[in-house]
Formats: sequence, structure tokens, C-alpha cells
Amino acid sequence: MFPRFAKSVLSVLLLFTALPANSVRPFQPDGEEPLVHRPILKSSSYIFAGTVQSVERIAANRPNSVPVMKVVFRVEQAFRGVRAGQTLVVHEWAGLWQDGEHYRPGERVMLFLYPPSRLGLTSPVGGGAGQFRVDPQGNVVIEPRRSGRPGLGRRPVADSRIKLKPDELLRRLRYSEGD
Repeated sequence: MFPRFAKSVLSVLLLFTALPANSVRPFQPDGEEPLVHRPILKSSSYIFAGTVQSVERIAANRPNSVPVMKVVFRVEQAFRGVRAGQTLVVHEWAGLWQDGEHYRPGERVMLFLYPPSRLGLTSPVGGGAGQFRVDPQGNVVIEPRRSGRPGLGRRPVADSRIKLKPDELLRRLRYSEGD
């Protein structure tokens, strides 16, 4: 029951998002969806760009526990809650991975993570809205997302991908959020 509710909430959150700075495009009824979750900074406890070192599934081994994914990151650029060069270990609820929350060792990412829960679990803010791929040149790649609304299966406009350095993405998010 909870995963369906969580999916619904995340879908609604993604509908109320905006692009950073001069590329602001509100949700369009033709199926094009904004790319960045607006309050992403305010909701983030950890913000960093780094490389995935390892991924491990840990089974639920006690009553009232849940299976988790243990992900180890090497922090390359630290912006909030971490230090550059740090090895950061996060635990995500394994159920999120059924819907696409995957990392691969060697992958470079920029993440905006929620504060850890009472169980020590975290996840990217707004689901996929807080998780970005970083290309070999160190640019954060903001890709168009398909609308989560039923009946809107149209693809976003081609060539609408945006590439920014991590600090530029943060600057633009701060400007758009009024921080």
C-alpha cells in the first residue's frame, strides 16, 4: 500500500517543478514536464557530486526491518552535509529500486538526498528529481523526464538536455528558490 501512495505523491511533486534559471518552463499540458524539483535545496540534507564505489543489497534480518540497498560513494565535490574526498555510505529502502532507483559502480552522479529517517534510510529528493548523471567532463546532465500523468505518453522536445557544472546548477537552483 505504501509504495503506491509514495509513487502517487512523487508523481504529484514532479508535476510542480521548474527548470533552473533562464530555462524555466512550467508543466505543459502536451506532456512535456519540467525537469528539476523546485524545493530541492530546502529538502536536501546531503548535496554532492561523486562516484559510486559499490552497491550491495542487505536482506531484512530482524523482525520489523526492511531490505535495504547499501550504496558507497566517493564524494568529489561537496556542497552540503559532506566533505570532498569523503567516503559516504547511504542506505535506501530496497523497494525504491523496483521502480528504477539504481546506481552502478563507477557511475558519476550529483545527488540531493533527504535527511536520514529514524531507520537510517535516505533517498534522492523528489525521487529521480534529486538524482543526476555526471558526464566524463564533470557536467551535470539534466535530461527531460516523461510525464507521470496517465494518458500523457508524449516524449519531451528533442535536444532539451541541459549540461551544467555542479556549482552552476546549485547557483541556479538557489536563484530560482530565492535562497
